[in-house]
Amino acid sequence: MNEPQQTNFFLPVLLIALALVVWFGFQASQLNQERAQLASLRSNQDSTYTNAQKMRAQLDSLAAGTQKLAGAGNRNAQTVVNALQQRGITINAEAKPAQAQ
Repeated sequence: MNEPQQTNFFLPVLLIALALVVWFGFQASQLNQERAQLASLRSNQDSTYTNAQKMRAQLDSLAAGTQKLAGAGNRNAQTVVNALQQRGITINAEAKPAQAQ
């Protein structure tokens, strides 16, 4: 009279598998959205980075010109170069400008 009841594991395993598929799909979509946002942020910074490189090249050119004037004996240029050296800034008049990456 006591018949063992047959247990059916199909439904719980199916629900767990479905939950995992939904969870992994959700995570994949979130990561894809974050990747798109990071790409957008990077593209927005490209123009700022380019402008900063141009300004750096102009500053390096100006500093190199001042260094050359100081080497030629210009007192005002020597004062500027000495003030920069006191602040720990060295000028290399022979340096080539940095290449854009």
